Amino acid sequence: MSTRRRSVISHGFNRPQSRASIISLYSIAYDEDKHRKLSRVFSAIFVHKKIDIYHVLERQEGTRTLAYHLFVFALTLVSLVFGSILTIDEWRPTLDAPLYYGELGLFVFFACELLLRIWSAGGVLKYRTWVGRLIFISRPSIILDILTLFGFTISLATGLKTREFPSLTLKFLPPLQMIRFLRVDRQLSSWKILKGIIVTHRQELTVTLVIAFMFLITGSYLLYVAETPIDPTLNKGNFKSIADTMWFSIITVMFT
Repeated sequence: MSTRRRSVISHGFNRPQSRASIISLYSIAYDEDKHRKLSRVFSAIFVHKKIDIYHVLERQEGTRTLAYHLFVFALTLVSLVFGSILTIDEWRPTLDAPLYYGELGLFVFFACELLLRIWSAGGVLKYRTWVGRLIFISRPSIILDILTLFGFTISLATGLKTREFPSLTLKFLPPLQMIRFLRVDRQLSSWKILKGIIVTHRQELTVTLVIAFMFLITGSYLLYVAETPIDPTLNKGNFKSIADTMWFSIITVMFT
């Protein structure tokens, strides 16, 4: 066989291999491009869901956010009411164990919520890095959440064996419940509205406070004169000074 024919035959045999290699390279490049597109789509969906969770937890706009905050508000309100009722000695044997397990469930719920807040903060550009997460954690509201959870950890640990809160813990439990109740308004919108009212009507409020204080002093003095005899040895009542009558006047105004 001649050299020319051998080269033609060998060239004919090698051509399909070259075509196959080109097709395989094209298919690999196509698969890689398709994989990149899918990864971008899934990444965009993941970031979008993270931002949605962040807005539900941190913002106060939208139906879902309102429903969630109302749910948390109801949980914290029920906990605060039960904690107040538990200070009554007659109700304590009945409600101590349910309150303990309820507070344990709320502790787990708010701990998971805090972790979800920190995780979902990555959907916001300024909190996306680890430094950004540290900035997010250093916010006053997050620090207050961490301190509140730490306080509930100590409270729950005191009743871990008996599954009931000790008497000493019950005295410090209501302040923690009140802090958790107030933290529902994370954006402090209620306090901002109150601040705006005070700033706008500061003159009217100042005049009202001055007049109220004048009436308080005058009423306390008149009550002291009417209820206190001239001879101090004959005074066996509760009003022995203007401070006592002033305290009585404040309590009467507050609860009427």
